[in-house]
Amino acid sequence: MESRSEADERRPASYREPPKISPFRWVTWWICLFFALILFYGLFAIFWFGLRLAAWTAEFGARRHRVKGLSQ
Repeated sequence: MESRSEADERRPASYREPPKISPFRWVTWWICLFFALILFYGLFAIFWFGLRLAAWTAEFGARRHRVKGLSQ
């Protein structure tokens, strides 16, 4: 295994270490992610299921009327 100085010597001169991310930014990221997941899975899923329920209800009603019309 090579030492750190040997690895540093092989890097291009234009290479820079990426900056460290402050704990404040990590906390902000995780809080935003938490609320985004709540919004997406909590609210959008309920909205989606409501739309699907309305579509299924309309389709069931249309199918019932179509079947009644054919049997008479």
